[in-house]
Amino acid sequence: MLKTYLVLLFALASGWTQEFDQQVMIEGVLRQGEREIIKDPNGKKEVKIERKIVLVTDKPLVLFHSIMLEKQQIASTETSYPHIGVSLPEEFITLIGKRVQCYGNFKRSFDPIGDEIILHVDTVLDAEQPINQLKTVFYEPEEVEVLGLLQEIIYPGPPEYMSIEMGDQPEKTTILTLKEPINVDIKKEDGLNEPEQGVRQLEVVFPDSVPTDSQMKEEITLKGTLFHSHTGHHHRRVLIMVKSWSVK
Repeated sequence: MLKTYLVLLFALASGWTQEFDQQVMIEGVLRQGEREIIKDPNGKKEVKIERKIVLVTDKPLVLFHSIMLEKQQIASTETSYPHIGVSLPEEFITLIGKRVQCYGNFKRSFDPIGDEIILHVDTVLDAEQPINQLKTVFYEPEEVEVLGLLQEIIYPGPPEYMSIEMGDQPEKTTILTLKEPINVDIKKEDGLNEPEQGVRQLEVVFPDSVPTDSQMKEEITLKGTLFHSHTGHHHRRVLIMVKSWSVK
């Protein structure tokens, strides 16, 4: 059977095994998977259903693990995966069920006795929608016009940006899901903005008037300037500073 090989290098330090960052692109179909976990603590059986998103590849994905000590290989193994778990940003949830190209890097579970490998995704592209066919727009100071649907999401804010239940301040964030994905490029380097492909959602900043609840349910056109995320308050790769808006 044909295999797809990827090489992962591991460094051995203080008894822990860590991967070096290695950017990869894996193509497959995103699926919503689940598995049953049975625990038996203190003689009491517990059954838990764990749901996660996986990438199913056409051919077995074989990861080659090379363990290095002071630049010398001391051991190596290979593991075959019929599918791989993925850590997927919310922007790409709508691509579940589709053939995609996932860009990111592999991470190992922090569980020292576990051996789970997760693909931490930065970008997901729809394989059936080539990026060269997407509209390209530019960051500030260029003004852009985009169309889509708005929604409000509550995220944990300061001080830890981790959990509202644990004491972080709630931050209401407005997200625009674009009717058609876009590529965002740079006309002039500024050290802040960076090119992004297949952008499906924008975080929205309304400096003045804000749509009503009923208008939030309709398709809306936003005009403004784009800038890249750069703080913990930003929850999408690209944001739009709105200058004007209108609903149909």
